[in-house]
Amino acid sequence: MISLMMLKSNNILKIGLMTSGRGEGSFNLVKSINAATKRIPVKIEFIFCNREKGEHPGSDRFLEEVRNYDAPIITVSSKKYKESYEDEVLNQLSKYDFDLIILVGYMLITKKIHNEHATYNLHPALPNGPKGKWDEVINELIDNKCNKSGLMIHKVIDEVDSGECLSYCSFDINYSSTDREKQFLNIRQQIIGLESKFICKTIEMITSEEIKLDSKRSVDLTKYLI
Repeated sequence: MISLMMLKSNNILKIGLMTSGRGEGSFNLVKSINAATKRIPVKIEFIFCNREKGEHPGSDRFLEEVRNYDAPIITVSSKKYKESYEDEVLNQLSKYDFDLIILVGYMLITKKIHNEHATYNLHPALPNGPKGKWDEVINELIDNKCNKSGLMIHKVIDEVDSGECLSYCSFDINYSSTDREKQFLNIRQQIIGLESKFICKTIEMITSEEIKLDSKRSVDLTKYLI
């Protein structure tokens, strides 16, 4: 667990960002966090992608977009390294000094990384809500006719999407359309519209100690965002 005294003495929160960089959502999250470093005491120590250049058009665009950011870019191909992938990731991360890792659109399940470094994940559901990838989450919400959903940032543990929730926000689901595809897109748009503001507000409140990393209490950020 990260010591609040450590954050105070350093006077800045040092984070690493890990992503698969597959879509526009990943880039917008990283872009928003990078912009937030200009106004809050946080520094991006590295931006990590599990794809190397040439492996996917989406990650190629992502890497091109972030290459001028004031943060080192690390790429380790999960496709290339396979079984030794996380060992190579940990080897690369050992070169950097950081307080925590935030997963933003990282499409792999960590097996070793979260046991070596405090790691938090942005998940598109409320605490105790659906688990899995974003599209699986949305389909489960529709199948169960849920009236409310949201976002959370939780600690990464061995069990997927089940670690202690650090912060969350909620929104009402609009079922005005009976068309399932439109319902799906509506929920997706609500998630995209909130996630950058939500993650930046969470980071800001960590630096101000309004969110305490050693607390068992999760913080509802809805009032700040909607």
